[in-house]
Amino acid sequence: MLVSVIIPCRSSKENIEGLLKDLEAQEKHFDIEIIRIDGVSPPGRARNLGAKRAKGEIFVFLDCDIRLGNNLFLNNLIRPLLENKDIGGVCASIRVPPGSSGFQLRYAREVPHSESPIVDVLTEVQVASSACFAVRREVFFEVGGFNEAIPRGEDSVISYGLRERNYSVLLVPNTWCYHPQPKNLRELIKTNFRNGLGSCFVDIFYPELNLDVHPEGVTYFSQKKTFFERVGRFIFGVFKSMLKMKLLLFLSKGFYICGYLYGFLKYRMF
Repeated sequence: MLVSVIIPCRSSKENIEGLLKDLEAQEKHFDIEIIRIDGVSPPGRARNLGAKRAKGEIFVFLDCDIRLGNNLFLNNLIRPLLENKDIGGVCASIRVPPGSSGFQLRYAREVPHSESPIVDVLTEVQVASSACFAVRREVFFEVGGFNEAIPRGEDSVISYGLRERNYSVLLVPNTWCYHPQPKNLRELIKTNFRNGLGSCFVDIFYPELNLDVHPEGVTYFSQKKTFFERVGRFIFGVFKSMLKMKLLLFLSKGFYICGYLYGFLKYRMF
C-alpha cells in the first residue's frame, strides 16, 4: 500500500528537514511518497494540487512546520481509515512543541484551538484540523477535496462535507504532532490579523461557508450561528478575556477585529 504525504509550503525557502526526518523514522508496513507544494495559495488549492499529483490510497496532509509526536504516528493515524470504511477523515492532536518559549506556552493556554487534547479512544470532532489530516483517496475526491475559494476555514468545510455524506470525522487516540505557536507579539498580530481578514472575506463572498466552530475546541460541537450571534459571542469573549486577565487572548481578539474591519473596508468599500 502507498500513502501520499502532502506538504504545502508558502515558499521554496521553508525548511522541512525536521519533518522529513520524522517521516523517515516512522515504523510502518507501507510505502510513502512525499509531495511538497511550494508557493500555491490559498491552502485548499495547494492541498488539492498535491492530491491530484498523489498516487497513494491514503492522503496525509501535514503543514510544513509540523513535527510528529513519535515513530508510530503514521501507523496510528491511518489505521482507523483501513479498519472502518464509515470513517471519512481523521486528525491527530495538536500540541505545543517541547522547548517552546514562555510566550508560546501562555498563548496556547489562553487562546482556544491552539492545542487539542490527547485522547485514549477514537473521538468525534467538529473539525479535523488541516494541519494534520488523513483521508482515503476515494473519499477525498467524493467530497470534492478542499474548497479552493476561501483563504481560511477549508478544514471546517471539508469536515462538514464528510458528515453530510454520513462519514465520521475523528481524533485518533494517542497520536499527536507538534505545531509551533506565535513566538512573539509581532507573530501574534500577524496571525490573528490574517485570520480576521480571512473570516471577513468568507463572510462577504461565501457566507454559507463561514461555518461555526465551538470556541472551546474541536471536541465540542456547535450549531451554525447567524452573523449577529457570532458577533455577540465574540464580544462576550472579549469581555471574558479581560475579566480573566488573559492578555494574549484579549490581544488576539483585538487584532482579529482589526483584520476583519480592514477586510470590510478592502472588500466592501474599494
